[in-house]
Amino acid sequence: MMMKYISTKTVLTFFIITLGAFALQAQHAGRAGAFSRLGFGPRGMAMGNALTAVTQEGIYGYYNPALVAHAKQGNQVDLSTAAMSFDRSLHTLSSTFQLPPSAGASISVINANVNNIDGRTSDGYHTNMLSTHEYQFAAAAGISISKKISVGIGVKYYLSDLHNELDNATTVGLDLGFLYILSDQLQLGGTVKDLLASYNWDSTPLWGDNGSSHSDPFPTQLRVGVSYQPITKLLVSFDSGQEFYEKESTTFLRLGSTYHLHQYITIRGGWQIENLSSLKTSNHGSAGFSIYLPFDFMTPTIDYAFLQESNNISYMHTFGIQLNL
Repeated sequence: MMMKYISTKTVLTFFIITLGAFALQAQHAGRAGAFSRLGFGPRGMAMGNALTAVTQEGIYGYYNPALVAHAKQGNQVDLSTAAMSFDRSLHTLSSTFQLPPSAGASISVINANVNNIDGRTSDGYHTNMLSTHEYQFAAAAGISISKKISVGIGVKYYLSDLHNELDNATTVGLDLGFLYILSDQLQLGGTVKDLLASYNWDSTPLWGDNGSSHSDPFPTQLRVGVSYQPITKLLVSFDSGQEFYEKESTTFLRLGSTYHLHQYITIRGGWQIENLSSLKTSNHGSAGFSIYLPFDFMTPTIDYAFLQESNNISYMHTFGIQLNL
């Protein structure tokens, strides 16, 4: 009977953790915190997540904490949700505000879920429906130390809930970034993301003496980006960097563009290569648009993005709204 019980738990645990890692693929989805590397909101995703040096599309400390130093007067609020396959969901919320005379701050939340996981015993009998939940709570602050140079820091708290009989895994990560304004048309940015972040798992509550504990470090990203605005209506951006994981590293490239088609319409496009060493399977495109609603109150904007997920596993639709309070 004990062997039967252990076998049942083995299947459930393996199934949940496997799906939890697969839940929201970014580059190398099996690594810790993969859900947080998909991108943030329709604008960033539509532009291939190439926003390390972009301030014209809104201010997103997710991509570079130094950007929040350029927050405009008032409070920018962004909300988004993604329609995904395999019973997955992704939700984001951020608020960015100015700290006069030359600084800014932002807070944000990312929530990822996998629902309707069919729990079964090793003999194939249904037990119950299961789910996983992951969160990133982040705060960023940036300051302009001159007319051309801004720096910033971000602090992120992660929580992963994969099994109701395992303690939640938590960790804290740091982001550091800078932005250099070369001219009115050209900007250069750089950031290091997820320093020090690592989940610590302990399965002894589930397995007793047969349990164990291990560390699951987050990949550290080093990224440099450029944005160029040749004309008022057009912006192009380029990001390149490396992702370091223990003794491995991968190189990625990201391209983005945005064009103000009409007073009330902006269109966007992007392309991502997650790993140059596996170019055929790791590149995917994205596109989207914004509709600016003709209201002075909160100047609302409806945003949308359509993108192909990493490794071509599926497609996702992301819907969002931006408000200026």
